[in-house]
Amino acid sequence: MEIVDDAEYECSSCGAGLQPEEVICHQCGQPTIPVEEWDGAYERYRLMVVIFFSINLFVCLLFNFWPPAGETITGLVLIDGFLLSCGLFFAYLLWPDIKPLLKWNHFAWWRLILLIVMAVGAALVVNYGVKWINEKIFERELYYYSSFRHLSYPKTTMFLLIALVPAFSEELAYRGIIQAGLLKIMHGRQAVVLTALLFAIIHMSLISFVWLLPFALFLGWLRQRMNTLWYGVVIHFCFNATTCLMELLELGLL
Repeated sequence: MEIVDDAEYECSSCGAGLQPEEVICHQCGQPTIPVEEWDGAYERYRLMVVIFFSINLFVCLLFNFWPPAGETITGLVLIDGFLLSCGLFFAYLLWPDIKPLLKWNHFAWWRLILLIVMAVGAALVVNYGVKWINEKIFERELYYYSSFRHLSYPKTTMFLLIALVPAFSEELAYRGIIQAGLLKIMHGRQAVVLTALLFAIIHMSLISFVWLLPFALFLGWLRQRMNTLWYGVVIHFCFNATTCLMELLELGLL
């Protein structure tokens, strides 16, 4: 990030040096823009984040507690399609803030490869841990493939709906829309933490919360650092795709 002159950008309340895009002082927590501008922006972006997350929460509740939505391939397709469409609509509403994130800023092959290796390694550790907990504590085994095995192309469909679509849809929704909205009303670190909490909560799993929170914190930090969604999309896809591959390997389908 470009270094700026602290004398040019400083908090009027405490004098701390600020980056040009900061709307909240990291030192004292006061708005850095005029009061009348802050009041309007705060209400607008807070309402947008609340509405968008509420829609996601309602849909996820349907998926988890209404069998036709969560236990049929039609329900999964409709839910994935609706969440993606909703994300695209809110991205349009926040387009000036979302557009820069759709460029692959700070691209480097070494960084991409390193992140892919990290995502695959994390997926192996998490999936073995979750599998052990499910077997030893809950005495059950859960497989994504069971929802797809009756289809003509079960493996392709599983990778599409479990790995590819959620990778883009969820990164656009959380590191894109929600984090962009929160950055308008709070400091960057607070926005990353709150986005990560909402991301972990929406998955509605106490076991998964343990690893989803640090996973989401890392994705949020990476989005802030690189100013792009694409590293997060790749990590998200590789993590989910590794989960699918592990399951197919265990079932003897590879």
